[in-house]
Amino acid sequence: MNRIGLAMTVVRRTILVVLVAILLAHYIQRWAQDLGQDRGINDPMKELQADGAVTEIPVGRTVLIDRDRFTADAVYVTQKQIMVTYTYHIKQAKHGWSFPATSLKLVMPDGQQLYGRSSGSHGTSWGERGYIFYGLPNQPADRATLVYDIYDRFAKIELPLAKAGEDA
Repeated sequence: MNRIGLAMTVVRRTILVVLVAILLAHYIQRWAQDLGQDRGINDPMKELQADGAVTEIPVGRTVLIDRDRFTADAVYVTQKQIMVTYTYHIKQAKHGWSFPATSLKLVMPDGQQLYGRSSGSHGTSWGERGYIFYGLPNQPADRATLVYDIYDRFAKIELPLAKAGEDA
């Protein structure tokens, strides 16, 4: 009886090892096939490069929202769209909240307001990094104001645009 139990344990463990090896080989193969493709959050630079020439404008301006820091890192301008990248650092240890990127709008010098049409972010323990896409303004502009306005929080940052909306 003892030998039968031992033999069954060896058979079960052998089957388990074989099945794990098959699954491992399957997932390694899938991973190797996906190496050149997007994973998780999409790559916003690919979308911009599909529009043609991309103008990168470093910004690096920071404002405080409560005790948290919002930094506009860079602006990317193409013939079809504008993308703003940002970093949001959380100082509050309790009662934190994720940054609502949809509350950001671009206000042009002529008063036109551009609302984000798509965005993405990557959360970390200290905050998040993200991006938000806007369409082009009706009139070419070399600057805009990024306005954050939600509930009782308000902030704005001046952004250079390198004549967004102007045909190159």
